[in-house]
Amino acid sequence: MELNLKDISHLLMLPEKEVQQLIKKNEIPFQHLHDKIVFNKHQIIEWALGRNLPINVSGHHKLSEYLIDTLSTLLDKDSFHYNCKLTEDSYIEQMVSQISFEKNVDRDIIIQLLKSRETMMSTAIGNGISLPHPRVPLMVGRNKPLINFFFPNKPLDLKSIDGKPVHTLILLISQTIKQHLSLIAHLSFLLSKETFRFALENRLEYKEILDIIQKIEKTRNNS
Repeated sequence: MELNLKDISHLLMLPEKEVQQLIKKNEIPFQHLHDKIVFNKHQIIEWALGRNLPINVSGHHKLSEYLIDTLSTLLDKDSFHYNCKLTEDSYIEQMVSQISFEKNVDRDIIIQLLKSRETMMSTAIGNGISLPHPRVPLMVGRNKPLINFFFPNKPLDLKSIDGKPVHTLILLISQTIKQHLSLIAHLSFLLSKETFRFALENRLEYKEILDIIQKIEKTRNNS
């Protein structure tokens, strides 16, 4: 897909003048087409990945960063997907297709970034859990990070570090690196608790999982 200067400015959240400077210095991939400068979307994504630049796949120009106090405020019924028909060769596309994004969000870019992260190293962290996430921060039109739990109808072999099949995938999309690290810290604390791991492995009803999360986080805040 070919993009123009305005598209690139929006995608990379850079002023058009700054993009023009990158073109003059030949520091960004572009092509000439009928006397116009155009950009290949996939080339630009790879270019941005190599520089750890955030990518905007929404119709918004800027969103204020959301500070994570608890995970429970980020979750609702739509955050949990049960009995999902996921396969090892296309689980990323299958998960992204089930998430409710705004209409103008580019799902193809999200898929590309999730796949790019998996090619580096599997995000299956062991104990049947995988934490797929993009290599760089993404703006998807929300002021909060996005968390979705997927329970496949059959465990997946995703080359986990402990060799165990994955029974739960927790897809994460954050707006900034700081937000992502905070999200990972909260999840790591929850996953250190047997009650939370039991809830995921046994696919408890979403209200029960939310209740367990709130109880665990309450003990953390009181400690």
